[in-house]
This record gives sequence, structure tokens and C-alpha cells, in this order.
Amino acid sequence: MNIVLVMPTWTEDLGIFAKVAQRRNSQPPQGILYIAAVAEKRGHHVRVIDAEVEGYGVNALAAEILRGSYDMVGITATSPIFHKAVGLAKELKAKGYAHTILIGGEHLNIFKKQALFDCFDYGFFGESDRTFDHFLSIIERGSKDFSAMRGFVYRENGQVIQTPPAEKIKDLDELDFPSMHLLNHDKYWMSFVNFKKRRYIPILATRGCPFKCSFCSEPLTNPIVRFRSPKNIVDEMEKWVKELGITHFFFMDSNLTLRRSQIEGVCDEIKKRNLKITFEGWTRANLIDADIMKRLKETGLLRLSFGLESGNAQILKTIRKEVSHEEMIKAFQLIEEVGVEPACSLMIGLPGETRETVEETINFINSIPQILYTNFSIANPYPGTELFEWATAGDKGIKLLINDFSEYRRYDYSPISVNGLSPEELVQLQKWGLIRMHLSPKRMLAAMKMIGLVSIIPVLAKFAIVEILKLITTPFSPKRKNQLA
Repeated sequence: MNIVLVMPTWTEDLGIFAKVAQRRNSQPPQGILYIAAVAEKRGHHVRVIDAEVEGYGVNALAAEILRGSYDMVGITATSPIFHKAVGLAKELKAKGYAHTILIGGEHLNIFKKQALFDCFDYGFFGESDRTFDHFLSIIERGSKDFSAMRGFVYRENGQVIQTPPAEKIKDLDELDFPSMHLLNHDKYWMSFVNFKKRRYIPILATRGCPFKCSFCSEPLTNPIVRFRSPKNIVDEMEKWVKELGITHFFFMDSNLTLRRSQIEGVCDEIKKRNLKITFEGWTRANLIDADIMKRLKETGLLRLSFGLESGNAQILKTIRKEVSHEEMIKAFQLIEEVGVEPACSLMIGLPGETRETVEETINFINSIPQILYTNFSIANPYPGTELFEWATAGDKGIKLLINDFSEYRRYDYSPISVNGLSPEELVQLQKWGLIRMHLSPKRMLAAMKMIGLVSIIPVLAKFAIVEILKLITTPFSPKRKNQLA
């Protein structure tokens, strides 16, 4: 069969922040690349379209697919862009596409058969590597008996059938490497403050996360952690170095240093093979020490990122972050000592947020000299998270104001109110925080290196000079606190 797998664009609705998002977050669609590997192993011809980097809107993407002779279209989508998957499937059907349309991704993982709209023929939820292999084997036989499948949604006699969940894959080393060769790698670049930008490939060392952060869906969808062997991980890295000429890797794991023996083994394998690569990733601030940082740096680590979330200790406790501010400060000191570039992320609008806690967060970030830049996104209560349950119920001071996930955006718009702070006030405080946290020459220069001056100019224009001047009068002081209400 001739199969096309599609990741719809996700920055179309971000306005002036679209170019910033594209520059900072253009990531190869790793999930469908694993699925592509399954189909290729069975002898099928596969094309992958990352509509974001290829510049396809929904209508243009449908036209491109219709120009091909595809027997099957597979679409992946998170909740905020699920409407784009629906729009694409409807456009294909309306224009006469009579073959199979599949849907998968995080939205379907949560809603399962509720998300199998009429425009889709079949849906996949959970880890679909083996489910998709089973599906293809049935289709290849000319059968439509899906009763033995798991992690699958289909129709039978007009009824939508949801099968039992697929079992988690215990031995990740058994999986084929994702089909990275199907991408145009000139489209994927990673920028740095202290290093030249690099083409890169994402890589996963684990699946799952053991922590219970309330803003993340993994506690529900993927709480059991499985680890690839160090040899298997570095085998993949070496493959892409030799075949694609890519030498920088982004570990997409939530916690790169979760299992000490695994990451030390990766370092040992890189050294043993004399592999000339660089890499980066995310971890928790309390999962590093001087020894592991030294080993990571020696084998190619360029940047390490931490989710700090808030400068208020009670908010961290409420969202179950389980990392103290003292541990965060120490982590930045450690990475500075070994010469690794730091990065971090923050959120505004978490349960317990007030003007005063926003000020605490700003002051906390400004007290850490090692931080070069940070984002400051508005908390979106995504389906499948505890935060979504709280916001839907109006619990812990946070209230979800819209039911349309397509309206979820982390910048310049808020789908929530919290402790009496309206969406408009949260947006205003977000702008204020971004300005305050990047006012130093060092951080302004870092932001320009990371995002690019051309991308920053429209953002600054949006904030407006008059608004900035008003904000600089410190809206958090007792005299000004109520003037922005």
C-alpha cells in the first residue's frame, strides 16, 4: 500500500507568536515516525508530511494528499489541533477521497471512541506500534475482523466499538528505530545562546514518567516507565550520524537523568565508540549532581532544561512538582560550573496564582544569574490532566472558561481565570513577566540569539511602548495593584 502519515500545522492560530513558536519548537513528529517504521518493515511505501515545517494549511494539505495515490491517510493530533485533523479528514472526504483515514495522537488517547467522528474510519489510542502492525496484517489479508485488536476504535453495524487498551511495550529495544529518513532534515534546526545552531533529531530513551505533576497527562496515560538499553540508544544515534549526517540529538524524555545507570551507560557507549555528537534534554533539578553533569558534558551535552513552573513554594506543592527552589538554584550552579547552557520554563495561572505569586516568580528567576532566557506560558488545563479536572469543577481557584480546545493557546490568550484574575489580566501579567525577566542586557541578547530579531520585533510591537511604560510603574505595588483590575 501507499500510505501517507500527517502531522497538521499547529502555529496557524498563534498570531505574532507563530514565528517564535516555529523557530523554537519545530520538532519532527516522532510518534508517526515510529508508526512509519512499522509500515515500512511490512513492505509498504510511506510518506510523512509535517505540515508545520512544510507550510501546509488544512486546504493545501488536503490538495497535496489528493494529488497522490494514497491507499491510506493517517493523522495525529493533540487536543488543541484536533479540529485541524477533523477539518483535513472532512476536506478529503468532501473532495472524493474514498480510501481509509486513520486518527491517533494524544487527543484520541484521552477521548477514545468519543473522538472517532464520522470523517475518520479507524482510531488508535495508547502505544500503537504493535496495534498498527496488527491492523496492517488484518488489512493485508483483506479482512475487517478487528475483534482481537487492542487500543483500537472502529465501527461495526453502525456502532462505534472501543477495544481494551493495548499492553504497554515492556522491552523498548524490540522496537525498530523511527523512520527519520522520511523527513527533510534541513527543516529542523536547534538554536543556542552559546553555540552555533545545529540540525537535530529527536530521540527517546524512555517511555512513561513516574511523577504526578497535575498539569501533565502522563500520570494518567503513561505512568509506567520503561527504559531502552544504553546500547540501543547509542545504536540509533550512530545510525543517524552515518546515514543522515546529523550529529545533534534532543532527548524528548521528561527526565533524561531519571535512571542513573542508563544515562551513565549512554555516556560510556558514546565514549567507547568515539562518537562525535552533541545532545540536550530535559530533567528535574533534583536529579543531577556534579559527577553526572561532568560525565554528560564530556560526552557532548550542550544544554539542559528544567521545568521550574513557579516561584511560589505553595503553588509547587499544589501542582505536585516535588522539587524545591533550593534544588533548582543548586542545579543552575552545577550546570554553570561544567559549561552547559541552561534553559527553563515557567507557567502563569496555576492553582493559587495571584498578582503577588507572579511577582514571586519574577523575582525568583531574576535571582538566578545563570538563567539566560525563559518562556512564561499561561497554564492550559489539557484533557487527561488533574488540572483539567480542577478547572472544569472550578476547584482550587482555577476555572475553565471555554470548552473549545482549539482556543487553547499559551501566549497572548487565556482559557482560564484563577483567584479572580481574568483572562485579560493573566495575559497582561504574562507580558509584564516576560519583560521583567528579560530586561538585562545578557538576557535580551540571549533572547535575540534564540528567537531572532526579526521574530522578536512584532512581539515587542504588540506589547506596545505605552503599555510597557505603564507596566514599568510596577503594577504589584499597593498603590498600583488595583489599577490594572
